[in-house]
Amino acid sequence: MNLFDKYYRPYAEYCIRTTLSEDALKEALLKECPSTADTFSWKALKACIGLSNTGVFARNPDNPLQLRPIRASRNTSRGEIFIEFEKVSENATVLHITIAQPQNYKWLLYGICIFAVLWGIGAASVVWWAIFLPLPFIGMLFIVLELCKSMAEDEVPQTRQDFELMLRAWERKSH
Repeated sequence: MNLFDKYYRPYAEYCIRTTLSEDALKEALLKECPSTADTFSWKALKACIGLSNTGVFARNPDNPLQLRPIRASRNTSRGEIFIEFEKVSENATVLHITIAQPQNYKWLLYGICIFAVLWGIGAASVVWWAIFLPLPFIGMLFIVLELCKSMAEDEVPQTRQDFELMLRAWERKSH
């Protein structure tokens, strides 16, 4: 088992039944959700400063079925929504939703640990006891990871509710 695997497990996995087709949902995502590449989106700006009454999601430009919730706070451990489709009938689709932290920050954690160890080795050439300085630094890394993960897990019910409200609003618009 990897050292940081416990921080990258999915926060929630569930299914939602919808009347939207796969194409209709993708079109709604492209139309309603700003891209993370859009630096100036009024909808995203209002959500960032806490003025939005509804949940706002930014879609990944490379994968439009990956949504990032936009909130007034910043947390790299915040769960993103990953969507998979399963067509069950002509006018019903089941969405398999996974709320999880993206995996692209894992290399950063290894980089921080390696930097701390190299810094401690370098500092030990000046004073011998500096070899122990990376230990509290790496300990603080794990404390921050635990706090970020805890805050992200607390946001999961709100993220789920915001996504479901947005999905139901799109269903009402399409019918």
